[in-house]
Amino acid sequence: MKKLFVLILFLIAACGSPSQDDSILDKSSCKLPCWNNIITGRTTEDAFLKILRNLLDINQDSIKITYQSWNMFENQIYFSFQQEWTLSQRPKLRGEAYIINNRVSELALCGEINTTMGKLVEEVGEPENIISGNDIGGGRTVILTYPKTGISLSYTTELNNLEITPSTPLDCIELFDPLLYEKMLEAKFFSSGSYNAEETLKVMYPWDGYGSLDEKYPPRQP
Repeated sequence: MKKLFVLILFLIAACGSPSQDDSILDKSSCKLPCWNNIITGRTTEDAFLKILRNLLDINQDSIKITYQSWNMFENQIYFSFQQEWTLSQRPKLRGEAYIINNRVSELALCGEINTTMGKLVEEVGEPENIISGNDIGGGRTVILTYPKTGISLSYTTELNNLEITPSTPLDCIELFDPLLYEKMLEAKFFSSGSYNAEETLKVMYPWDGYGSLDEKYPPRQP
């Protein structure tokens, strides 16, 4: 009887606890570019913090407000999912929010987000632009943008795996206020901090479907 009682408690806990294997898309009550009723450009900082504090997935001790400006933003808020930040390691799944005029202007969800290009395309359609460039770590960083929708996707892959397919896993989903696209472009947000707006547009390709990055979207200089 005691073993049966323990098993029942385990099953109840399992049903009530969010799974770390869930896609970041499954951890939301709304479809992108909305995430858990957070809409960039509209959701206030106070409303955002209230939403975070009511999400079972969020490690409440991990929520940090910097009260410091950075780049074009006035404040930054960091948080993680079921894991705290440490001095030596970032959480496996984490979020960063950037504030302008008391509004969440950008929301980045990065790490083990457990979703793929195909799932994103199924939910929000095909991206408009793509940048494919070699990084200092010896891999290839790929950034895809939806300027009108306010979504940016990114991932890094090894140079021996340069095929982009529906099953390609993503590292980050960033939601941003579409009205800030031009300013963020100039602030180097869509080129890993490398290029201003004019330079970014020169290295950017219009999306032309899945395939070999080297054949369709080879790295190029501005």
